Amino acid sequence: MSTLTVTHTRTHTEITFANPHLVCDECGVPVPAFHDRERCGCDDPTWNIPCGHIGVHSVCQSWGPVDGCCCMAQLGHVPHPALT
Repeated sequence: MSTLTVTHTRTHTEITFANPHLVCDECGVPVPAFHDRERCGCDDPTWNIPCGHIGVHSVCQSWGPVDGCCCMAQLGHVPHPALT
């Protein structure tokens, strides 16, 4: 799913991640979406929303696009950090 964000100069396209357990590689902030320069058609780089850095990783070891979080089934239970 994508949404549009209006800045002072143009409207940018945001792409929402399916994985709700993604955090920024640099600052650890939860990252629900990113700016997609190819879909947007602008020259701005790709960046994480809301922090503006690049790169994410999942705090869920077993998340998959079909079944979502499978930690209980695969690993017993893994407490995920609270994403606020």
